[in-house]
Amino acid sequence: MRGAIIVDYKIVDIKTIQPHSPIQRSIRREEPEMLALSLVLNGIVLGSVLLLFSLGLTLIYGVGRIVNFAHGALFSAGAMAGVWLVASGVPFGVALVVAPVAVGLIGVLIDWAILARIRDRPMVDSLLLTFGLALLITGILYELGGRNVQIMPVPQVLGGVISLGGISLPTYRVFVSVLAIALTIALILFLKNSKWGLRVRAANDDPEMGACIGIDRERLMHSVVGVSAALAAASGVAAAPIFTAHAVVGDKILILAFMTVILGGLGSLRGAVVAAYAVGLILVFGEGYFGGQLALMLLFIVVMAMLINWPRGFFGEGRTE
Repeated sequence: MRGAIIVDYKIVDIKTIQPHSPIQRSIRREEPEMLALSLVLNGIVLGSVLLLFSLGLTLIYGVGRIVNFAHGALFSAGAMAGVWLVASGVPFGVALVVAPVAVGLIGVLIDWAILARIRDRPMVDSLLLTFGLALLITGILYELGGRNVQIMPVPQVLGGVISLGGISLPTYRVFVSVLAIALTIALILFLKNSKWGLRVRAANDDPEMGACIGIDRERLMHSVVGVSAALAAASGVAAAPIFTAHAVVGDKILILAFMTVILGGLGSLRGAVVAAYAVGLILVFGEGYFGGQLALMLLFIVVMAMLINWPRGFFGEGRTE
């Protein structure tokens, strides 16, 4: 029997389940349509986490042409900060605000002290610098307890399950999806209706023209990197009860986020939105029916096909430099 079910926040491959176990007996009663719906719902949850994380990568590349390898380390920093705050007695809702703000300020400092020094250098320099920065942040997180897996309990108010179409989905996962969608809508509206958003869009579309009309690129980049870091941290805190927290928890999602940005088009926000959910669904369905390794292979094939045939992403808005 091929397929998967959701057990304790995880996708369990049917091929690994022991015969005559309680899980196996429940699988025999599950209809293929219910299994597919279950995978869709969990794909949306994964896509929501990817969306929140990938928006920061898209922003920083669109304005600064920086491929930020340190983004995953900022996700890990946000997750660990959230766990530490909650363990210290801070309410989860407060931690969900405080940790991203703190990591966002660190992002501003990183841009001012480090990234600004290579602003006009070739892209390979930013690749190497942010890779080294990721190693530095990861090393610091290791020293702060990141060697051990840290678990954040699901907030009591968000415990339990919600029944959607006959599928029981943990309430917290629904919350994460709603949070990601709400923050995405808020960011897009802010970009469209604020002076800061106008500057970001101008710098994204034509950096040289933006400089000619008086946009202070340095101050703009400080704010963009700060917002990008805050989004990474927010996704880390929100995902901590699902993915746990440790020094390298952001590494795998960073790889998935780069694939998301490629599929959506480098610098395209609406492309990132569609691509995040596409990646989430491809991974969850692939893992559910074929296993984890084949799911990743399928995703790589889709990304390679996109790079070859549609290098500018779903909407043709991405950059190819």
